[in-house]
Amino acid sequence: MAQPTVWSAALIGDMIASRRASDRARLQGEMESVFRSVADQIGGGPAFTIGDEFQARYPTLAEAVEASLQFHLRATGLIRLRIGIGWGELIAEDPERTPFGQDGPCWWRARDAIEAVDRSSRGRGPRRRTAVRTETPADSLLNNYLLLRDTVLDGFDEVDSRIALGLMAGESQTDLADELGINKSSVSRRATSHGVLALVASRDIGVLPLIPGT
Repeated sequence: MAQPTVWSAALIGDMIASRRASDRARLQGEMESVFRSVADQIGGGPAFTIGDEFQARYPTLAEAVEASLQFHLRATGLIRLRIGIGWGELIAEDPERTPFGQDGPCWWRARDAIEAVDRSSRGRGPRRRTAVRTETPADSLLNNYLLLRDTVLDGFDEVDSRIALGLMAGESQTDLADELGINKSSVSRRATSHGVLALVASRDIGVLPLIPGT
């Protein structure tokens, strides 16, 4: 009997210019904390693989896209990340060799996606943080959305990122103001003029259910 097709979203990330960090061990330790926070929210088991590259795998493309946003927000002020996401079949998995015992189009496409992010940093066009490959007509729309999302993230500082994470978690602006030690009007101003509210509102990507396997 044929085995059922397993569809997965693979995520490959990398810390940009991490070799120039004055304390790489401390940086990696702080990124491990980021991994735990994202895993608590979404799962995926993010982990370092080789060097400063990390990988995670999610059952849905929506979860991988959300995880990529969480990674970027939680790493603000720490390190800039590049992330590639691939959607497709998972054709091999060896639980005894985590995180290396996996193969399939989802991983090949994630590698293509992160390489596209890397190429964007060397070109004359806008610099990307995130790219996705599904090998469907939805790729253009998804990557245009991610480009706009990345552009908003480029203007964030740590306070903006904390406000975004709080709003995504259902916290009120009043509670966030108390937590951050700033007045509520500052939270409201940042949320509106820095694009935080737009970022949070745009997370529901309606095209995802149209992609095969999702």
